Amino acid sequence: MGMFDSLYIELDGREQEIQTKRFDCVLNHYRLGDWIDGSLPGVRVYFDRLWLDGNGKQVYSDAGCERKATVFVVLVQGVFVDYQIHEGELAADAIEPVLRELRERWNDSARLQGFLVETLRTRQQQIASLEQRLNRVQSIIASARRLKGGESLDGLFGLLHEEDRKLAAGEEPLDVIAWALSDECARGWFGGNGTNPDPLEEYRL
Repeated sequence: MGMFDSLYIELDGREQEIQTKRFDCVLNHYRLGDWIDGSLPGVRVYFDRLWLDGNGKQVYSDAGCERKATVFVVLVQGVFVDYQIHEGELAADAIEPVLRELRERWNDSARLQGFLVETLRTRQQQIASLEQRLNRVQSIIASARRLKGGESLDGLFGLLHEEDRKLAAGEEPLDVIAWALSDECARGWFGGNGTNPDPLEEYRL
């Protein structure tokens, strides 16, 4: 059967994998905004069928298939920029208009530029969030070493952070690290609270 690559789309609120041998076939995983190894320049639109069982799991034969859909994927200069899901297994005369419409839609340079800028903003926020979590883990490790060496974590203002309070209470450092990595309200280290800025804030009364 050989190797493949995977594109991920959202279907009914869940991530759905689409496997393909169109590109480099090195088991890479791609989501919207990713540049795809082995892709071609220009606006490229591809389609594939998607068969699902009653639980939304992908199947590859009519046996157990309860839902069929046709998925269209758009790449511009190798970047995965868009997808559409059409219910049913579309015939050729229904597929061709969709391919044409998507090519025309993404030949718009302003649309592409807007997508790339938004993708860059989102990725920068994700990187900043990951850096905050890594800094937090490093702080937990340092605090755990201080405790192990017989030092106290009480500073001038006492135990300011929840992770230090957990360590001081005797919780295992690995459990505290796991908690910090899953904490959706992670404290910022250089200001801000990690929330996304409101793009319409400057226009509000």
